[in-house]
Amino acid sequence: MGAVAARLMIFDFDGTLCLGDDPVLAYADRVDALLAARGVEGPDVARTAAEAMRSGDLDVPRLRTAGDVAPPQDGYQLVQALGLTAGLSGDECGEAFRAGRRRLLSRGLDATDVHAPDGAVGLLDRLARRAAVVLATNAPAEGFAPWLEALGLTGAFHGIVNDAGKPRGMSAALDRARALTGVPEDAPVLSIGDIWANDCAPVAARGGTTVLIDHRGTGVGEPTHRVRSLEEAAPHLSAWAAAR
Repeated sequence: MGAVAARLMIFDFDGTLCLGDDPVLAYADRVDALLAARGVEGPDVARTAAEAMRSGDLDVPRLRTAGDVAPPQDGYQLVQALGLTAGLSGDECGEAFRAGRRRLLSRGLDATDVHAPDGAVGLLDRLARRAAVVLATNAPAEGFAPWLEALGLTGAFHGIVNDAGKPRGMSAALDRARALTGVPEDAPVLSIGDIWANDCAPVAARGGTTVLIDHRGTGVGEPTHRVRSLEEAAPHLSAWAAAR
């Protein structure tokens, strides 16, 4: 699929197009495994994450007293914060994230709750007729194709940037997206995702349009549009893609 327009739309993956608790819980399980191997007792990240995801409340008491740990916006940030406060490094949390995904793949994604938002496939098809649509994700390239297949999103993008290293790598991911699609540097860009710092702030800093899917109504950030779901975002995305 080649670029069809001088507009670039960047989509986040986890929490935006890929929904479900199982990837978060698999990540948490691997964090617990790393901590157990180190002899750390007590964090029980998987149980804490499961309870938080079930209740929808990520305001975990132990993080309130963790000093400079920012309130998590989603389950992945919650697990990372719990891992960091228990003594893991950022790199170790990253390895736990990748190990959790490998474990889910080994079991088969059809046995998980992984799913795309209602209407995502049709929306992406319509948007891709008017703008260059690129996926930018921290998920590794290795073993990524089955995730797209499970969601019905194989072939839905003009380009994919894996291992994006957001938030620090988001600006470079934007440059990579332009290179993949041939969209010029001065063309309009829109980024949509569920984490302000990762998906939106770097694009806003470069003058782009941002759509933040604030699932839990945190009020974090200053996006161009704040919504609660991809369905609610759809009219904003369609209008932007159609603008000339």
